[in-house]
Amino acid sequence: MTEVGASRSPLLGTTRARIAVALVAIAGALVWVAVSGLSNNLVYYRTPTEILRGGPSLSGQRIRLGGLVLPGTVRAAGSDVDFVVSDETTRMSVEASGGVPSLFRAGQGVVVEGYYGRDGVFHADTVLVKHSDQYRPPAPGETPTSARLGG
Repeated sequence: MTEVGASRSPLLGTTRARIAVALVAIAGALVWVAVSGLSNNLVYYRTPTEILRGGPSLSGQRIRLGGLVLPGTVRAAGSDVDFVVSDETTRMSVEASGGVPSLFRAGQGVVVEGYYGRDGVFHADTVLVKHSDQYRPPAPGETPTSARLGG
């Protein structure tokens, strides 16, 4: 007489093991995709002082530079714009190709993305304008600008 449940198929154990290995592999792949995706997007900007302290080791690396655009330094030539960014300690020349946002102006905070060249100039292909963090609601009775877009 055989016992009920005593005879387990050896295939059942290997199927469970295969499923477990597949789930672990899928979970590992998902974690790898998430971490690699986040690491590319979590790039903080550096100040001109930090970049100059890094010296030649930063030359040619893709980085972000942040600071204030100094008044009187903005020069446009077609779609290229040259200006100087400062962190109130150090100044750095920036050559931005491909234009700048419409809110770009001297005295404004910017974050530019590109690379620091061996020529001592930051070559940017992306310019982001930092806007004020203060919200000013419309005056009483005034319609917000975005509400007027519909006509």
